[in-house]
Amino acid sequence: MKTQVLQTIKEYKMFNPGDSVLIGVSGGADSTALLHLLYELKSELGLSTLYVAHLNHMLRKEDADLDQKYVEGLAKNLGLLCLAEVVDVAAYATKNKLCLEDAGRRLRYEFYRQTAKKVGANKIALGHTADDSVETFLMRLLRGAGLRGLTGIPPVRGNINRPLIKAWRKEIDQHIAHLKLVPRIDHTNYESKYLRNRVRLKLIPQLKIYNLNIKEILLQTVMLLTEDYLYMEAKTREALSEITIKENDNSIELHADKLRALEAPIEGHLLRTAIEKVKGNLSELAFSHVHDIAKNLDSTEKWELHLPDGIFAVGHKNTLTITKTKPEEPEKVSFYYNFSIPGQIKIKEAGILLVAEILPEPPCPELGRGANHPPTDPAVAHLDFEEVGRELIVRSRKDGDRFYPLGMKGTKKVQDFFIDQKVPQEERDRVPIVESAGRLIWIVGQRIDERVKVDKKTKKVLKLTAQKLI
Repeated sequence: MKTQVLQTIKEYKMFNPGDSVLIGVSGGADSTALLHLLYELKSELGLSTLYVAHLNHMLRKEDADLDQKYVEGLAKNLGLLCLAEVVDVAAYATKNKLCLEDAGRRLRYEFYRQTAKKVGANKIALGHTADDSVETFLMRLLRGAGLRGLTGIPPVRGNINRPLIKAWRKEIDQHIAHLKLVPRIDHTNYESKYLRNRVRLKLIPQLKIYNLNIKEILLQTVMLLTEDYLYMEAKTREALSEITIKENDNSIELHADKLRALEAPIEGHLLRTAIEKVKGNLSELAFSHVHDIAKNLDSTEKWELHLPDGIFAVGHKNTLTITKTKPEEPEKVSFYYNFSIPGQIKIKEAGILLVAEILPEPPCPELGRGANHPPTDPAVAHLDFEEVGRELIVRSRKDGDRFYPLGMKGTKKVQDFFIDQKVPQEERDRVPIVESAGRLIWIVGQRIDERVKVDKKTKKVLKLTAQKLI
């Protein structure tokens, strides 16, 4: 057992000489074995200090207190400092609407992180086994998971290390018996209300009917998937560094076009990685969330999606931002001006000066032959003066606005026209619309109305010019 654990530690480069290690010990067989194995290997590995950490979940009343005393006794016998804490997992689960398993896991990891920081331990060691990895694989398979989820429990993640990850529970029990130790037994491990217990006690025995070596086969599958995942993760880190515009604790901004150019598996993996950087975890993040983000990357509209735990995905001007900050509502812009011809008027909301002048004849022959295409200068509009009249209105858009775009026979909603022309959503309220006698005659800078175009019957031309205000 000692040799096997030492090989696992070296294979995954878990510890370096001089490391200070916090060992999470529940009092069960796995963590008790881990504690004694690391104690025996301390000199060989060159570890500086070992600490014992125990979290009392308050779920098993007197038994939980006895677990704590047992762990404190183990640490004392080995001459190690034990840091224990009591937390009401059930209350936390109720408050945060979590199942007990998830609540306990979150609180444990937070306890380990904070305790390691307190004592200055740069590594954390936990007693997860090969059985735990297989059970986790099956649980995630039943719930639905991607490549990362199906890798089971990683041997190393950050500063958390699992030296027993290739050891089977039966081997650990034999080692504990050899040490003549009597670990604590958690009777909740046999309660069928927990999914992990149902997988361990019911599903795996059923799978053994088809193959007695099912656990070994599943562990091999997990290890192969882990290799694929680590390759994907390396490629993702490389891609992420290339497409990141800026990053801080609350958000990460990415080039959407570069993201779209990635292969689909890398794109999805990168999106999950970016979300995890901001969110801190991938809890409650579903395939549909990532799929919806990817689907919106081609949108020319500004868009936003709500992700779990108050995280937002916002697409805007060829960027994708994952952020904790709720996006601000776009400012509503509204304006309305009366305008007499000839003359000029400032439209401060649009930043333009609109100038109207009457021409005695079309400025070029093409305008007198029924032009059916937009002008080469979008800031200039030539209209049939007699179809327009001398009184105009210049205003912002309204719901339900429609007009006859030049070159079309039917009407079109202004909203749909803006979408077709790829006018950014946040700019649409600032695009002036020129109206005459209840008809929209020009969407400034975009298109005139078919009904007021200059043709061979036109006698006078109204020239409208939109000049930028300085």
